[in-house]
Amino acid sequence: MTLRGKKIHRAWTILVGCCLLQGGSLGLIQNCRGIFYVPVILDLGFGMGAFSFYMLFFGVCSCLVLPFVGKLFEKADSRLLLGGASLVFSASVFVMGFFRSLPAFYIAGAFQGFAAAFLMYYPAPYILGRWFRKKTGLAVGISAAFAGIVGVVGNPWGAAVLERFGWRNGYFIFGIVSFLMMFPVSVFLLRSRPEEIGLRPYGAETPDGAAAAAPPSGLSAREARHTVSFRVLILAGLFAAATVAYYAHLSPLGIYAGYGVSFSALMVSWCMVGNMISKILLGHMYDRLGLGVALAAGTAVTAAGFLLLLVDSPAVRIPGAFLFGFSMAMSSVMIAISIKDIYGPRAYGELLSYSSMASSLGTSAHMCLIGFIVDAMGQRRGYPFSLWLGVCLSAGMGLLLFLSVRQGRRDAARG
Repeated sequence: MTLRGKKIHRAWTILVGCCLLQGGSLGLIQNCRGIFYVPVILDLGFGMGAFSFYMLFFGVCSCLVLPFVGKLFEKADSRLLLGGASLVFSASVFVMGFFRSLPAFYIAGAFQGFAAAFLMYYPAPYILGRWFRKKTGLAVGISAAFAGIVGVVGNPWGAAVLERFGWRNGYFIFGIVSFLMMFPVSVFLLRSRPEEIGLRPYGAETPDGAAAAAPPSGLSAREARHTVSFRVLILAGLFAAATVAYYAHLSPLGIYAGYGVSFSALMVSWCMVGNMISKILLGHMYDRLGLGVALAAGTAVTAAGFLLLLVDSPAVRIPGAFLFGFSMAMSSVMIAISIKDIYGPRAYGELLSYSSMASSLGTSAHMCLIGFIVDAMGQRRGYPFSLWLGVCLSAGMGLLLFLSVRQGRRDAARG
């Protein structure tokens, strides 16, 4: 592939594949889960907490698998891993359209969590980190932002599908579209590292064309894991992931507030716009201004989003949902970038698996907690209480990130 006589690096094609992988899993399914909550619980008579509890099975299974994902990507063919995971993930979404009992949803959530460990949290930052020596932040941000783009389109489109065809057909349609987005690129396009096809990473050449041969720098996985700063960073990632959980409750929040199904889906779409813009913006901000500025900006905007969502006004909650979308960039992009920036690329893949575990468990567990809070306190009091909890989580995330970066610099210098 060339452009004006200059060959385009294969890394950019890999980026397209990662975009579709993120779009078909994180964007279409994970970011649009909330539109199914109210139709399912009204039809089958479940409580919000009991139904959303299937996401805890999702999170636990992801955490059980994630410690092994990095090693599997190092040893096995990524086409087998990603292709198989795409099939399991999409099929587990499809079959949810047949279910009538909570245990069935819990089992499907477990299978989705197993497959998501190979699709949603780990592969894009890992693959792009291997393919891009330069513009890593931008590449990871674009890939993650594509999930936001799919979420922007998928929520109102999905709400229309559910209104016209019902939630059961909605699961069928979402499962098929997810499979078509992920499986072909997983099998035919993506490779986990450029060396597999005899290439160097983008930006890994000197101006005269000679390949840069410096070995990966930074701490070993063992050295990083034993630092206090890394443990604090993982805790910050857990807080960041917990803030993300509110996206699945934006649609129920709007419906219970009397805004209607279409407007409630629009709230989620604006959240996804914020998700999309923030991942590119914070990734670019990191490349230009450094890690500390990008983390501080993302934390402040996330907290502001929660505060606006507390105002019972459609005109205020739309910008609140937009700003809240920055939480997704903090969890999926900035924590991963922080690991590589602080501890170096030497053990990035293995360390990323710990961050992915925190992301999966934090989002899933807090999603369930919000549901049980609403069931226990009622819709009118439960959602405001949970949003104030989100403000506290944002503040805690910011403090933990500050401490982990400051101490992490010292740990890396000593190592």
